[in-house]
Amino acid sequence: MLFKRLRENLSPRDQPELLRYRIRLARVLIIAFFAVLVLWLIAAVVTKVIFNFESSYPFAFDFGSIAMLSFLGAGSLWLTAHRRLGTAGYLLATTFFVFATLGLVLFPEALYVMSATYLISILTAGALVGSGSPFLFAFGGSIAISVIWVQTWDTPLNPFSGFQPSISLLVLGSQILLFVGTAAILYSLSNQVRNTIDHLHEQADRLVNLAQTDPLTALPNRRYFIELLEREFARARRYHRPLTLLYLDLDEFKELNDRHGHLFGDEILRGASRSLKSVLRSTDLLARIGGDEFAVLLPETNLGGAQNVATKLRRALMAFGKQISPMIPPLTFCGGISHLREGDTSIDDMLGRADSAQYLAKETGKDDTRTEMDLEASTRVDP
Repeated sequence: MLFKRLRENLSPRDQPELLRYRIRLARVLIIAFFAVLVLWLIAAVVTKVIFNFESSYPFAFDFGSIAMLSFLGAGSLWLTAHRRLGTAGYLLATTFFVFATLGLVLFPEALYVMSATYLISILTAGALVGSGSPFLFAFGGSIAISVIWVQTWDTPLNPFSGFQPSISLLVLGSQILLFVGTAAILYSLSNQVRNTIDHLHEQADRLVNLAQTDPLTALPNRRYFIELLEREFARARRYHRPLTLLYLDLDEFKELNDRHGHLFGDEILRGASRSLKSVLRSTDLLARIGGDEFAVLLPETNLGGAQNVATKLRRALMAFGKQISPMIPPLTFCGGISHLREGDTSIDDMLGRADSAQYLAKETGKDDTRTEMDLEASTRVDP
């Protein structure tokens, strides 16, 4: 558990929005990185060749460092292009860190310059990786400058020479405090950004849920039903699978609503919704599409299976009605069933046949369910 939490802090997963931002930032940092290398190369060439600068300074170190850093920068750019931003961030930050450490070992008098490079590695880790990664480079840089401070104490190379011991120690402490403080600020900002994005995602999910849910029954509404029907229709056509649709509305609900009041009618709708849903499979969808009208989407179900489902729904609804009060008439519904045909080109074909079958059921009175096959039979007997 501890290792898992440590890994999540050092290699966090970015949300898509934050990942896009970090990729753009990484490209800017890498371009600036190469720009600095170019300026460094120009300065080294001008100093060595044009001005024929004679010095014991090892220019080979400059050229070798530029070549190595260019190679690592190209690797970071390739990783960024392949969206492996965490690896790219660690590679670039480690490059700055190693360069600062080598420079500090070779040229301890350049402590202030190398301290700035350590700070760049901390900022790079915080900007490209985030979470707890800056602390790795903050603590590493603090250890490195502390070791150099101890090794060069009371020598001509001591960058703090001329200071009193207390002042020298104060300067060292301020460097360490700067490293750790910068890492802490980056860590806090990273967590704050992540929490803000998570909160926005939660709000967006709630808004989507509100847009797709009927507020009275908590069932999916007509909008979501149509969206899912579109997807299931495309899937069933592509793989030649059965798909059935059942329309139903409660019988004489308006009279019940007018006689007992709208609050009572709302309770009937909520209870009926729970009862109908309780007998369906998890893959089926029950939606309220308006008033006392409901729709049931039945994937992997043929007409015969849909008729069996209609029977279960009728029994569940009647059982719920008996639990309410013996003073109200039995709760029933009229339903219409259609299924996917070979010639159907859109969901409107299925919806139209289910609606017509339901209308045919209503013509007989109440408590009846008809299928699209009954429509064809009705058409044949009509003069």
